[in-house]
Amino acid sequence: MVQASDTSQGHHCEPGRFNFGLSAAQEARATRLHSDSIVFDMLSMYGGSNIFAHYSPDLQEALRVRVATARSRSEKIAAAIYWPFEMAREGRSELIHEWFLQGGLTCGAYGVEDLGDEGCDSLSGDWDKKIQRYAQLPWLRCISTAAEIRAAKRDGVVALYANCQPLNPLPRDLQFLDKAYGKGLRSFMLTYNRMDNIGTGCTERVDTGLSMFGVEVVRRCNELGIIVDVSHCGRATTLDACRYSTKPVTANHTAARKIHEHARGKGDEEIRAIAATGGVVGVVAVPHFLSSAPAPTLEHMLDHIDYIAGLAGWQHVAIGTDWPWPIPEEVRVATLGPDYDRRVGFREQDGIDRSKRLLGFQDCRDLPNITRGLVKRGYNDEQIRGVLGENALRVWEEVCR
Repeated sequence: MVQASDTSQGHHCEPGRFNFGLSAAQEARATRLHSDSIVFDMLSMYGGSNIFAHYSPDLQEALRVRVATARSRSEKIAAAIYWPFEMAREGRSELIHEWFLQGGLTCGAYGVEDLGDEGCDSLSGDWDKKIQRYAQLPWLRCISTAAEIRAAKRDGVVALYANCQPLNPLPRDLQFLDKAYGKGLRSFMLTYNRMDNIGTGCTERVDTGLSMFGVEVVRRCNELGIIVDVSHCGRATTLDACRYSTKPVTANHTAARKIHEHARGKGDEEIRAIAATGGVVGVVAVPHFLSSAPAPTLEHMLDHIDYIAGLAGWQHVAIGTDWPWPIPEEVRVATLGPDYDRRVGFREQDGIDRSKRLLGFQDCRDLPNITRGLVKRGYNDEQIRGVLGENALRVWEEVCR
């Protein structure tokens, strides 16, 4: 496994030290703010793929064996995703905990890809049991309310919540939501990239908006206390979700299309509609969603935060880094194959490059760089605390119970 490096303005950059040219006073303020604030990454990728290069050779070999002996593709991916947590559970390495501490993460997400019982090769079957296996770690806590996130900050532990991105169509039966809510699901993205039973994704040929069943799904999410998310939804589906939801809507990992034209971004009308529900737009650290520059940096992510704050108000901006993937590159290629992105609805023009990193955000240890960048750009303390976590928590306090 090759260890990734980060550069900023042509120089090697230590984690969390992207060169913003801050003064000593600004650095001190950023450090205080990041330490005191709730840092809520609405779509975190744990330590990212970089972490695997930092394990000893014998532990790297243990990962290879564990992945090789897994029976199915989904089990191989799950083995890689949760391997750092498994090493902590077995008492062999606390590296993932150390990286979370270095990044100052208060709350992140664990993914649930499918909620149906259609025999899909997914991570869905025992997702609640998988995460409960690691919730036994003394520094990790599975949560389902905003109060529990605040308690995690107070107690110095890392919180994780269940977020679903439906890669496969879900059954036309609202009971799937009731069951998932009972297992801990608190954020449900209505569609992935393509059209499904609920609505239309952002890379589909046409966008028909929500289906009648999709409207029922939105209403049932509102009734249960599940956040309606539209990150991968097409324009009409996004606007429909905002129209029919009686609770705040989120796009917890996206970008502003006005800054960079990409199907995964949200246009001005969509951003305003999300804000009008009281919701938030989480900005990603995905290079090709943010810029067409040859080597995008954290400054490009901050450009999107600035734009959304200027358009809809800083109270409606959040963080949802979504990058980089939490598995080693060789495992991804060998397990998912070269056509994975096409299978999940991405197209050639979407420019997906999973090996690329945002300079200044290589992994979770770089979360302090976001705070430092917001200080450099002139945000006040309240605004920075809002972007880092309080804006997202406001949505949770209204929706999740």
